[in-house]
Amino acid sequence: MKIKKKEILWFLLVMPFFYPNSIAGTLVATIWHQWKVLAIFMSTIYIFQNIKRIRYLEKVTWLIIIFYIMQIIATSINKLDTAFDCKTAIMMSCFVIVTSLIVYKEENEGILFFYQILHVLIWLNFISVILFYGEGVVRDSYDTAVYFWSTKNHIISLTLAYLVISFYLFNEGYIAKRKYWMGIIVSIIAVFLMGSSTAIAALGVYGIFIFGCNICGKNQKIVNMKMAVIIGILADIAIVVFRIQERLGGIISTLFGKDTTLTGRTDLWDQALELMRINPWFGKGNSYALNQYGWLTMQFWNSGTQALEDVYYVSHNQFLEIMVNGGLICLTPFIGTFYWMIRSAQRIQNSKYKMIIGAALIAYFIAMITDLITPYEPVYLFIIVASYIYKCENKDAGGI
Repeated sequence: MKIKKKEILWFLLVMPFFYPNSIAGTLVATIWHQWKVLAIFMSTIYIFQNIKRIRYLEKVTWLIIIFYIMQIIATSINKLDTAFDCKTAIMMSCFVIVTSLIVYKEENEGILFFYQILHVLIWLNFISVILFYGEGVVRDSYDTAVYFWSTKNHIISLTLAYLVISFYLFNEGYIAKRKYWMGIIVSIIAVFLMGSSTAIAALGVYGIFIFGCNICGKNQKIVNMKMAVIIGILADIAIVVFRIQERLGGIISTLFGKDTTLTGRTDLWDQALELMRINPWFGKGNSYALNQYGWLTMQFWNSGTQALEDVYYVSHNQFLEIMVNGGLICLTPFIGTFYWMIRSAQRIQNSKYKMIIGAALIAYFIAMITDLITPYEPVYLFIIVASYIYKCENKDAGGI
């Protein structure tokens, strides 16, 4: 397969944002960071070269950027250092604008380029799971196994984006059947082998949604992406606020080997609910401004110091984490991103694509109940691609 010059440029621009967690703390990570700095500079030039196309980009692009701008405002109002938020906003703005431009300009060829990146990452992660099963390539500061791409909980962000883009390109005739199914199989096997209850539950809901659509709706009228989001939000409220899982202790223990606190998450949720009530509009600002991994704490015994010590945590719930760090001014564009993605995706002609997007949406929202899906770039890639499919479907694949 001949590699085109423009694909080399795209690779230099976007690949630094797909950072594999297994390289953290190594020389490779340092080089990777310098590459990202260069990519941001190059992205700025690329964006100015395509400035006339900017106004045609989907609204989701700008809502993602607004989300990061609102975080800067929230942190500033709380009188914290905004340097981290500013750097993050610049990086993510470059990523989402360049990604949107590539998909908008190149349509399926651009989507195929991103698929190839995800395909390689999925295989590398799968190989690392097989070779380092149970131990991980490295261990993080919480002594959790890190495989090539991430820890077990965060793999779902990559997997769902890969499943949706693969399904679309396969049905459009851009991917051979064998390559498609091999990729699907290894991505799913990796999730189960990594053993994340969050990822497995999200993947299970993804499959159930697709099964239900195929069984109950031959004409696919059952597919309703707004309904998928509403179900996801209601499930979040039922578990986080009303603790419905306490009535399902036996089922949770049997399926996932966990108690009804979901590995201590309910304690973190209680702290987060208290904090978000203090300033629901602007939250407390980004905890990274103080070099803290979250605002919440849990006490653990340190055998070295022979004392109980506080360890900082994030909320382990996407909505609570946004509210704690940025309040409603950040939550509004975050929800708006999904709303406008659905508005765009509703214009898709092929009902199968709507079905797969709806399945991924509800799966992402299920994953958000017990973990974070942002700021992980595969989620933004999913949102952007899903928003442009209506412009790209039913195109001839013969030229690629």
